[in-house]
This record gives sequence, C-alpha cells and structure tokens, in this order.
Amino acid sequence: MKTLIATAAAATAATSILATTALASGPVAPQPYVPPVVAAPVASYDWTGAYVGGGLTYGRMGMDTNGALPSYPDATGLGLSAIGGYNWQSGNMVYGAEVALDFSERDGTGDCGIAGNTCESFANHQASIRGRVGYAMGSSLMFATLGYATDSRSVTTTGFGSDGARYNGAVVGVGYEQAIAGGDWTVRGDLEYYFYGDETLNGVTTNGDSSLVRLSVMRRF
Repeated sequence: MKTLIATAAAATAATSILATTALASGPVAPQPYVPPVVAAPVASYDWTGAYVGGGLTYGRMGMDTNGALPSYPDATGLGLSAIGGYNWQSGNMVYGAEVALDFSERDGTGDCGIAGNTCESFANHQASIRGRVGYAMGSSLMFATLGYATDSRSVTTTGFGSDGARYNGAVVGVGYEQAIAGGDWTVRGDLEYYFYGDETLNGVTTNGDSSLVRLSVMRRF
C-alpha cells in the first residue's frame, strides 16, 4: 500500500511540473494555414494541327423570283463533301482556316408558276473558304465559321428558255465536332447558310440564298 501511495504522489508531482513549465513558456502560437498544392489541369485533348475529311451534305438552294414569272423551283438534294484545314489552340479557344467542297448536282422541278409549263433548276458543285473559331471542352469542340462561297446555277424552262449564272457570297455556319475515343479521328456536323443575293436568269431577278447541312468524318494529323 505504501508503494502505491508513493507512486501516485510521484505522478502527481510530475504532472504539476509539466503544467508549470507549459504555463511559463506562454501560449503556443497558431501555425499559419498552408493550402494544399494542386497541380494545374492538363488539357485532355489538343486540337492543334491539320485535318482532312469527307462526308455527306443535304442542301436547299433557293431560287426565289419574289413572285415574278417564270417562278423557279428550289434545287434540293444530297451531295458529297470534302474539307481540309488547320487549327491552332490557345487554352480553350480554337482558331482555324479551312476549305470546304460540295460535289453535288441538286435539282428541282416545277410549273414555272404557270399551268402547263415546266421549269427545272440546277445547283452544282459548291465551294467555300472560311475561318473557324471554337471553344474546346476536352475532346469536344463547339465552333462557328465565316467565309466566302460560290456555286453554279442554271434553269431550263418551256416557253422561257434556258439560262445560267454563278452565285457568290458570304457563308456563316455553326457546328459541333467530337473526337472518337480521344484519338485522331473525329465526327463533325455543320449547319450553314449562304447569303448569295440576286442574279438574273432569263431576265428575272432570282435570289439564291441557300442552306446546307454537312456531316463529316475527319482525320487529324
């Protein structure tokens, strides 16, 4: 029993000495907060480089005579597409330039606005050169295009004769491109509008404004 009492007394004395020492040294200053180091995110996909691709288009090439006769039908139909260009990426922004070709022979048939007559419209081989700017989200890219385009139009009618003209004007578009499995192949969709304005066909002022949908498979280098 005496041994237990002596041990307890020694422990109490040691605790008192430690407490007195801590009080004598003053309060411990709080340590400054050091935030954890977070590594900068690494871009998961790089859009910089050249690309080529091919696919399909569907277009409606306007032939609006604004009520004048003969009234030409719009030329519609499918075509084959080819695109080639180059991208530069800075952060999430992607800039580029490209050439797009549309190998097509779209046509339309109507009555010229006069019963018993026949009108045929043709729109062939559209081409454009344009700039592109987009916002990259990893392997996805949303973009807009702006440039200059041209195509060839012709009409054949009964009672009014045949004529042709080349249409030229601005093209604007929006689109989306997605890398396949993060690799060098992408799929791409474009919606484009062509401000071709007016040309004269058989003496009739004919507006050629047009729209086109383009679906492509691309190879990047």
